[in-house]
Amino acid sequence: MSTDDRLSQNLTDLLRRIDGVIDVFDAHPAVESTVRAVAAELDWAESTGLVHVHRSAGIVAVTAKVATDLDGSTPEILARAAEALKARVEQGADDVGVDEGAGAGVDGDRAETLVTVTAHLVDRPSGPASV
Repeated sequence: MSTDDRLSQNLTDLLRRIDGVIDVFDAHPAVESTVRAVAAELDWAESTGLVHVHRSAGIVAVTAKVATDLDGSTPEILARAAEALKARVEQGADDVGVDEGAGAGVDGDRAETLVTVTAHLVDRPSGPASV
């Protein structure tokens, strides 16, 4: 499993503990998500996290998709989630349990962290389903 896959798993777990986040969705591009899901199902690869981590020269881009609690303020929940993701990536390997370079770009230098968190509307069941 790559460093970015471990970081993605770590960030996915972090999002699940954010107050107001009720679900985390796969933020990888659609084709990549499908290939990863099929490979994991067939035991060709380990399951990876749902947060997409992309590195380019000088930037670590983190993308997450979440469902938020309808009783909370979605902008505030998204802000908390983004701040937590950015802090975790910038803390580096010692504090996040991933390989060295969690906050490093492709060249190994310290990278700027760009975080995007979007919310998806999900219907919450109102009660027992009627038949």
